[in-house]
Amino acid sequence: MPSQYKHRNIFTHGDLRLANIKVKDGHVTGILDWEFSGWYPEYCEFAKALHIWKWRNDWTDYMVQIFKPYCAEYGAYQFLTEVLW
Repeated sequence: MPSQYKHRNIFTHGDLRLANIKVKDGHVTGILDWEFSGWYPEYCEFAKALHIWKWRNDWTDYMVQIFKPYCAEYGAYQFLTEVLW
């Protein structure tokens, strides 16, 4: 997605959601479902993780704390996926 900002390309999971994170005794033991992983602009993991839940539960609160918030990029991603998908 073109942007006025210069974003780095980083390796991301691409489908980070609760069902793909395995936890035992309070520790992450595994992350599943890597078929969407790849080298993407640094905002993609944040935008995709929020897009999945659309601000419906506390998952989004954690995403804003864990990832650097890319709110403008998320808005553009949300708009484009709604229009093009």
